[in-house]
Amino acid sequence: MGRKKKKPSKPWCWYCNRIFDDEKILIQHQKAKHFKCHICHKKLYTGPGLSIHCMQVHKETIDKVPNSAPTRGNIEIEIYGMEGIPEADLKAHESRGGDDDDDGRGKSDSPAVPTPPLQQAGPQLPVGMGGMPGGMMGMPGMRPPFMAGPGMGWGMPGGPGMMPQQVQFTGQP
Repeated sequence: MGRKKKKPSKPWCWYCNRIFDDEKILIQHQKAKHFKCHICHKKLYTGPGLSIHCMQVHKETIDKVPNSAPTRGNIEIEIYGMEGIPEADLKAHESRGGDDDDDGRGKSDSPAVPTPPLQQAGPQLPVGMGGMPGGMMGMPGMRPPFMAGPGMGWGMPGGPGMMPQQVQFTGQP
């Protein structure tokens, strides 16, 4: 006989230990159960994204990830699907066999891994800009229609943002 092949473990949710057949379904689960704003019901992609959204849009702080296990509520850990899960928790999950949750809602016995607080680098985004897709910022030609760019008449009579009744004619060409 040969050695038993180790099958790759299925994707699982770090926040609640639920196991999924596919990582796309895991991401849908995380957005719906763990990263959904309790005020406006917007679905975000990560815990820090939810925290930033609630602070900028609703002026409210969130101290833990919603619907998470007691030791897994750290809002500062950036987890998207299976990416960003602390290494110690990945190893602990694998050592338990990974797929040993019968009902899909097992409890974690691994300790929470403390992480240092996030430090903001660079300028803060204005309120409402946090929802813009990642690759959109800084792409030429990707301005919203209401925003004019350099050389498009800002501050000039008849330029963008000025209503026709606001234009004063001096009689000179």
